[in-house]
Amino acid sequence: MIKVSFASLPGSSSLTVSTRPRDAMEAAAISSVIELLNGYGIAVQPSAQAMAAPLAALGLVRFTAQGLSGTATLGASASILKRSNAAGSGRDWIAELANQFVGRWKLKLLRSGFELWSMAPVAVKGRLLVTGISQPDAPPFVFSEAQGGALALWMEVEVTGEVGKMTSPAEELPREGDVILFD
Repeated sequence: MIKVSFASLPGSSSLTVSTRPRDAMEAAAISSVIELLNGYGIAVQPSAQAMAAPLAALGLVRFTAQGLSGTATLGASASILKRSNAAGSGRDWIAELANQFVGRWKLKLLRSGFELWSMAPVAVKGRLLVTGISQPDAPPFVFSEAQGGALALWMEVEVTGEVGKMTSPAEELPREGDVILFD
């Protein structure tokens, strides 16, 4: 198993495909978190500091692709959850935020030629958080914002073979945040 830990800052939100899928995944994950929260009026930035606020909930989404599988785990403080969705439950909302993050991430990767499939998100709260955040060999990528809120992202990717690459015209893909209607 190869665990991918994200520790470098993105140079921009545009992606270029390199010989290493990890580079495209890292850039896409970081910019997806920033863009997702900006869509809710919350400006987060990557932070080299430890988590400034305790996490209230975690949202997990499994994904798979040719040659790899993994889990995206998004954790948010209570203030981030409340400010991004004042009327909703924290448990349901963190699952929705994780789902929206993975959707944005998948679209960015698709534009770079990597196609992923994801499963329905799940949420974890309360006493189960300690297990998710106490793994020293897999530190999260931490984001913070001016009002003291915090967000953490863990990405675990297991490469099982040659990672498949596809070609798809970018003009046929929706943009992150677009509403997509199905018949």
